[in-house]
Amino acid sequence: MSRSKETYRFGIRRQMTLILLAVFVAGGCVLYGSIHARLRQNLEEQLTRELLSRQENTLIYIRQLLMLQGANNDEDGYRQIAEDIVLELKPLGENNFCVLDTEGRYLSGHTQLPGEGSGKDLMQALEGHAAFTMTYPDAGSMLVYFSMPVVIEERTLGIIRYRLDSSAIYIQSSQSERLVYQTTAAVFALIFLLLAFFINRLLVPVWKLTEISRQVVRDLSREEVNMQMLAQLADSGRRDEVGELSRNFSVMLEMIGSQFEKMQADKDQIIKLLGSRQEFYNNMTHELKTPLTTIQGYAQLMEADRGADEKLTDQGLHQILLESTRMHQMVLQLLEMSDKAIYMKKQPVDLSSTARSVAQALEIKAARYDMQIETDFPEALWVLGVEDRLRQVLINLVDNAIKYGDSHTSIRMDGIRKDGFVWLAVRNRGKGLEPKEQERIFEPFYRVDKTYSREQGSSGLGLSICRKILDEHQGIIGVRSKPGVQTIFYIRLKAETGLKIPHNLQKQKISPP
Repeated sequence: MSRSKETYRFGIRRQMTLILLAVFVAGGCVLYGSIHARLRQNLEEQLTRELLSRQENTLIYIRQLLMLQGANNDEDGYRQIAEDIVLELKPLGENNFCVLDTEGRYLSGHTQLPGEGSGKDLMQALEGHAAFTMTYPDAGSMLVYFSMPVVIEERTLGIIRYRLDSSAIYIQSSQSERLVYQTTAAVFALIFLLLAFFINRLLVPVWKLTEISRQVVRDLSREEVNMQMLAQLADSGRRDEVGELSRNFSVMLEMIGSQFEKMQADKDQIIKLLGSRQEFYNNMTHELKTPLTTIQGYAQLMEADRGADEKLTDQGLHQILLESTRMHQMVLQLLEMSDKAIYMKKQPVDLSSTARSVAQALEIKAARYDMQIETDFPEALWVLGVEDRLRQVLINLVDNAIKYGDSHTSIRMDGIRKDGFVWLAVRNRGKGLEPKEQERIFEPFYRVDKTYSREQGSSGLGLSICRKILDEHQGIIGVRSKPGVQTIFYIRLKAETGLKIPHNLQKQKISPP
């Protein structure tokens, strides 16, 4: 119980509160930056408008002074009227300014202005651009330094630099910014409290449901269900999603109770499945013991006879060779069921080309039984896999179709690409498979009635190997059969459309038979 409480020490409510707080803090920071940048931009735009007006008025006064004094529109004329510029602008309340030449040297006006401030605006004016810089000498005050080139008839005559006290504008902007921050903070706090309230109201039933679920777990450990607890869940009284969750939870527990009975029935099935593993080993032992017994029997007869009976010797050697070959093939098939494909590199494989190649290779065997193999592949079917292993699957399926198909019929191989998968089917006509046989056909050592096969000696491992290979390629293999009409074995593999096909595979073409 202490461990359970430790688990919920950092519960959903605290997690959601911290997440909500983090979202609000992040949103507040972003909003603060946006508001501050916008108000700063508005302040600069307001100053820019005022300074542009000041620049135009100053240039008008200077032009009038040049005309009244009869001075030339050049630097010398500008120097001559420098004192007059100061006298003309002072009555307008312009005390904090100075007149400079094109090199930034002092000519008249406020003597300290050329060296005050950062001087960035003056450097811009020397390059021919009007500019201003803002400084904050004290809290609640702002000084603006404005430098403008005096340009008459496209000639720069000098520079005039102003120092403007814009504290009133700055204070007004700061008050507006502070008011916006306070209003925003109040709205954020109210929204946070409301969300926290609703989250808490939403999670209270969840906490209750958690406590009830702990009790249910204890009941289930004793293999019993507390019906009173189920009634408590059903009568939660809520008509929202949480109430529906409670009711569904009670129904789920009732279903769990009914499942206890089914578990006992499933237990027998599990035992049966475990027994199938032992059956596999028993079948394997039996299949290997049969050829060994035959080999041992003929070897003992030949040893006792010592070659006196040539017919016995020939027959014994033939049977020994036949049974050893069969046993060798069986061992190879068992090895094929290992996970060796995990060590083999998968490459792009055109399954349609591989299928045509298999059809060409087995058409002679099919013709022996008056059968023919038809293929229908309208497009290349590229998959990622081991071609030799996939070829082995197709050979096995076509070979089985020949063994168990009716004479004078056709075996058809076709394939398509659909919904991101490659589907390939092998169809034949014959006796077919009963539903019970379809369920077991892929089990190791399982064989249908041998009387319906044209060839003997099958170990019943072929289709098991096919399923193993498809499992290695994350594919599936299945069968559909209508007895006496048609049998279809099909495989499905993931289609690879974005593969970089090697150049030699792109040119490789196998014509259909």
